[in-house]
Amino acid sequence: MRAIIAMLLMLSTYAYAGCGNISDSDQRAYCEAKTSGQSCGNIRDNDLRASCSAEMNGQSCGNISDNDQRAYCNAKVNGQSCGNIRDNNLRASCSAEMNGQSCGNISDNDQRAYCNAKVNGQSCGNIQDSNLRNECDAIKH
Repeated sequence: MRAIIAMLLMLSTYAYAGCGNISDSDQRAYCEAKTSGQSCGNIRDNDLRASCSAEMNGQSCGNISDNDQRAYCNAKVNGQSCGNIRDNNLRASCSAEMNGQSCGNISDNDQRAYCNAKVNGQSCGNIQDSNLRNECDAIKH
């Protein structure tokens, strides 16, 4: 399951790396939509495009077929509960972003570091996955 969060990064604390350095074209287009206001229409993945359109353009999360991603979208866009998310890491990430809870309950190291960067202002440099690190850095700048 791709994590929407999915998304936003830095190559290290030494150099800025924006969305253009994300190798996955869908994640790159999502990052560019979030950071530069570009269109979500360039995203081929239906769920990611629907999530992007909901976040950026106020469209419905109802077009997202993945239940967890739809619940996460509804939490971000419509203020609904994170409790409907079955995936433990995504639910913990949602709770940290929406309710100020700790990122410490996220078992995946990269997702936890990404959460801490978004929620607590920590560095993106601890994220091993280069795409996620670049996305993290782009969002923080």
